[in-house]
Amino acid sequence: MSSFINDFNNHIQAYFISSTYGNETLVTNNLNHLALVQDQRTFDVSVYSTNVFFVNLHKLMGTGTKKMALMWSAVSVLEAASKWEETRLALVRDFHYLPPLTNMLLEIHSGEQQQRLLALIELLTHGAQLESHEPFVEALILRLLALMEQGHGHKDKTELVTLALSILVNLCYRNLPMTYLLTKNISVSAFCGKIKELGLVACKMYIILERNDFMKEMDLQYLLKMSFKEVRTVLASKNSFILRHVVDYLHYIRQQDQHADKENGHKQLSMKDNFFRDNLKEFLDDIERHTCGQLDSTTANNTRKKRKCTEDKNSSGESSSNDCMDVLFEIMECIVALEPVGPDFRKRIADVALKWITTSKQSCARAVDLLRVVLERSQTEKDKDEAVRELVDACQDVLAELMAMVTNNTDEKLTISFSKLLSTMVKVQSSSSTTDLDNVAEQFFQHVFATILSCSGGPNSFNYSLADSEVRIFLWALHTFNDFANLSPTLWFAKVGNLLKQKPVHFMIARGLTSGDLELTEAMMQVTATVDFPRREVSKMVGMLSGHKREKSSLDVGRAATGPMPPPAALSRELLERMSQTVSQIQDAVASGQISDVSTVELIEFYNCKIAMETQLMSDLRGSLGGMSAQISTLLHQNQLQAVEIDKVQRKNLPLVLKVSALENENRTLEKELNHMKSATASYDRKIGQMKHELSDYIRKYSEKNQQCGALAKEVEMYRVRDGNYEKENKRLQHELNDMTKTRDESRKLLKVAEDDRQKLAEQKESDKKMYESKIREREREISKRTDLCQQLEHQLQKRDTKIELQETELKDLLGQIAAKEERIAQIENELKESESIQKAIYSLMNKGKK
Repeated sequence: MSSFINDFNNHIQAYFISSTYGNETLVTNNLNHLALVQDQRTFDVSVYSTNVFFVNLHKLMGTGTKKMALMWSAVSVLEAASKWEETRLALVRDFHYLPPLTNMLLEIHSGEQQQRLLALIELLTHGAQLESHEPFVEALILRLLALMEQGHGHKDKTELVTLALSILVNLCYRNLPMTYLLTKNISVSAFCGKIKELGLVACKMYIILERNDFMKEMDLQYLLKMSFKEVRTVLASKNSFILRHVVDYLHYIRQQDQHADKENGHKQLSMKDNFFRDNLKEFLDDIERHTCGQLDSTTANNTRKKRKCTEDKNSSGESSSNDCMDVLFEIMECIVALEPVGPDFRKRIADVALKWITTSKQSCARAVDLLRVVLERSQTEKDKDEAVRELVDACQDVLAELMAMVTNNTDEKLTISFSKLLSTMVKVQSSSSTTDLDNVAEQFFQHVFATILSCSGGPNSFNYSLADSEVRIFLWALHTFNDFANLSPTLWFAKVGNLLKQKPVHFMIARGLTSGDLELTEAMMQVTATVDFPRREVSKMVGMLSGHKREKSSLDVGRAATGPMPPPAALSRELLERMSQTVSQIQDAVASGQISDVSTVELIEFYNCKIAMETQLMSDLRGSLGGMSAQISTLLHQNQLQAVEIDKVQRKNLPLVLKVSALENENRTLEKELNHMKSATASYDRKIGQMKHELSDYIRKYSEKNQQCGALAKEVEMYRVRDGNYEKENKRLQHELNDMTKTRDESRKLLKVAEDDRQKLAEQKESDKKMYESKIREREREISKRTDLCQQLEHQLQKRDTKIELQETELKDLLGQIAAKEERIAQIENELKESESIQKAIYSLMNKGKK
C-alpha cells in the first residue's frame, strides 16, 4: 500500500496545477485503495512519505467541498487511518484535520452523511485536548448544538444527537475554557433537560457542567450500573463511541481506587456488595450472547463467497463490529483489573477470550491482551494453583494457532500482544518447562529475529530506517526472550546473548530508550539489567540518536535566530586539539605514576589507540571532504553554465513552442468536434432505425385496434347509461351534501357564539379574579396596618403596665409611710390627751388651791 501513497503524492501535485478529469480519477483511485488498508504500517507517521501524504490530503480537503466524491474518498482514508491510536492523535495534533472536517460538516445536510462525518469527528476528538481559541471550535460547537436541536424529539435521530453530545463531551472533558465556550452558547438548564434521556454520555456532560440535580444519584455504584446497562443497550446498534465513554469511566474508577485512602476507598462504596456482582453477572451473560452471535456471523460470512463490491460494503460494517469488539474486550480488561472480581468471573472472561481467539481472527490482539490480564490477575490470588494451572493449559492449547496468526499477519498489535502473553506465561510457570511453550517460542524467535541474525555479516544488509511500529515489535520480542533467558537459562541465555551482540539490536534498543514510550522504556530498562548487555555500544547509539534529534530540532527552530553555524572543519580542529591535550595529560599522569591500576592503564592505552585511529580517520575524511567540496563547486559552476544555455535555447524556441501549443489546441478542438459529429451521426442512425421499427409496430397495432373498436363502442353505450344513473345519484348526494353544509354552518355559528360566550366568561372571570386579588391585597394591607397598630398598642400597654407596677410599689411605700405617720399622730394624740388630763389636773389643783 505504500506504493499507492507514493502515487498519490505524485498525482496530487499535477491535480493541484490542473484539476482535470484524468488527474482527479487517478487521485480518487489511489484514495479508494488506501481506504481498504488493514495494515498499521501503511499510515505510520514516523515515515516521511506518510507525513507528505497527510499534508497533501489536508491541502486537498482545504480546497473546498465542490467535488464531494473526492472529499468522501478522503474521509474514507481518514476513517481507515483513525483505527490506530498514534495515527489518530497525529491527525488531530500534528496535521490539524478537524478544521476541514468542520467546514465539510457545515456544508452537508443528509442525515446519513452527517452521522458518518460525526462518527469520524467523535473518534478524532476522543482524548485530544483542543484549544478553545482556535477559530473552527466555536463553529463546530454551534453546528453540533444545531444538529441536537433539529434531532431533539425524533427517535430516528437519537444516534445522531448522541454522537453530537459525545463530541461535546470529548471537547469539554477536563477543558475549562472549552466548557466556558459551550455554556456561553447555551441555556444550561434547558440543555440539561433536553439530554436527560441519553444515558451515560448525558451523565458525563452533567458532571462536566456540575449539574448534579439532573442525576438520580451521584455515587460510583449508580454510574457503574449505568455503564453496564449502557453496554447492553449499545450491543445491538454497535455504537462503539458510547462504549469508549464506559472504558474512560472504568479507567477513572481504577485511578480513584489507586489514589484513594484505605478508609475512604471507592471499592468499599461500589464493588464490595451483591449488587455489583449481580450487575456484573448479567453484563457477562449479555457479552457472551453477543460474542456467540458475532462468532456465528463471522463463520457464516467466511463460508459464503461474495462479489468484490459486496465485500467492500460489508468491510465497513465488519470494521465497526470489530471496533465494538475491541472496546468490549477493553471493558472486560478493566473489569478484571478491578478488585475484588473473583476467580469465577475471571474464568468466564477467559473462556470468552479463548473462544474468540480460536474462532475469529478479528480483534484477536485485544482478546490476547484480555487473556494476559486475566492470567496476571489470577497469579496474584491466594487460590492461584489450580485455577492458574487450568488457565495456563488453556493458553498453551491456543499458542500454536496464535503463532500461525502472527506468522501470516502483519498486525503490530497482535504480535506485541502475543509477545507479552509469552512473557506472562513464562513468569507464571517460573520457567519454560513445557516443550509446547519452547517450540512456539522458538518459532516466534525465528519469525522476529531471523532477518537480523541472517544479515549480521554485512553492514548495509539491515534497514535502519524502520518505522516505529516495526521497532516496537523487535523490542517487545527482545523483552520477552530476556524473560525466557532469566527464567530458563539453559535454552535461551546463549541465544539472547548472541542477539545482544548484533549492531541492529543496539540501534533498536537506543530507539526504544529515546522513544518517549514509558511502558517500552521500562521494558528496555529490564533488558539493560542483564549481565551481557552491551552498555557502551547502546550508549553510543543513544548519543547519536539524541544528537540527531537535537540537530533536527535546531534546524527546525533556530537556524535563522542563532546565526550561521561554524564550518565542520573548524569544529573538527577544535575537537582534535582538545583530544590531543587530553591524551597528553593522561600520558603524563601514567608516566608520573599517578595512575597505577593495570586495568585503568590498559583502558587508557586502548582509548589512546582508538583516538589515534579516529584522528587518522578524521584526517582522511577531511581530505575526501575537500576533494568532494571542490568537485561540488565545479559541478555547481557547470550547472550554472548549463542553466544559462537552457535559458537561451528556451528563448529561441519560445515562438515555436507557442505555435506548437496553438496547433495542439486547434487539433484538440477539431478532435472534439469530430467526435461530436460521429456521435451525432450514430445517434441519428439509431433514431431512424428506431422510427422504422415503431412504424411497423404501429401498423400492426392499428389493425388490431380496428377490430376492438366495435366492442369498445358497445361498452361506451353501456357506460353512457351508467353515467346517466351516476348523474342522478350525484344530484341526490349533492342535495344531501348541501343540507349537511347548511347544518354545519349553523353549528359553526352556534359554536362561534358559544366560543364568544366562553371568551366573555373567561374575561369576566379574569376581571373578577383581578378584582378579588386587588381586594385581597387591600385586605392584606389593612390587616398589616392593624397588626402594626396592635403591636404599637401592645407596646404601649407594656409600658403602662411597667408604669403601674412602679406606681404600685411607690403606693405601697407611701402607704407604709402614712401608716407610720398615723401611728405617730395617734401617739401624739395620746400624749396630748395625757397632757390635757395633766393640765386639767393642774387646773383643778390650782383651783383647789385658790379656794
